[in-house]
Amino acid sequence: MGKSTNTTAEFRSLCPVATGLDILGDKWTLLILRDMIWGHKCLFSEFKESPEHMPSKMLSNRLKKLEELGFIFKKVGLANKKSVYYFMEEKGIDAFPIMIEMAIFTSKHFLDYLGSTYTKEARGIMIKNKKEYIADLVKQYKRFKKDVTI
Repeated sequence: MGKSTNTTAEFRSLCPVATGLDILGDKWTLLILRDMIWGHKCLFSEFKESPEHMPSKMLSNRLKKLEELGFIFKKVGLANKKSVYYFMEEKGIDAFPIMIEMAIFTSKHFLDYLGSTYTKEARGIMIKNKKEYIADLVKQYKRFKKDVTI
């Protein structure tokens, strides 16, 4: 079983679902992780460009929370010390299958709402080859993380 990196976190109960919601259930956390793994975003300004338009203060708070909980780490740029890069730790990558399950559930019950952002074909790939799909995106993210010039 994984060890928690944050011993000061307060959770509502000992229920794993409730605790998971305390960690990942706010409005923004999974969107940041989504942007990292699907969009290869790593700079504050890149997260700000997301279609959900997260307020800057909220983004700062969520990045800090994710770092404290061990989902991400930050690295100051070498060439430009004002640039701060955020990258997923293994714990953040381990949250990716949760996002896949959410996407499958949402597309099953709300596909008409999603418009052209998500197709039946994409859902089919996620369902039919879920493990391969996840493994491929994780591999792509790890390659991206390794190749980023800081």
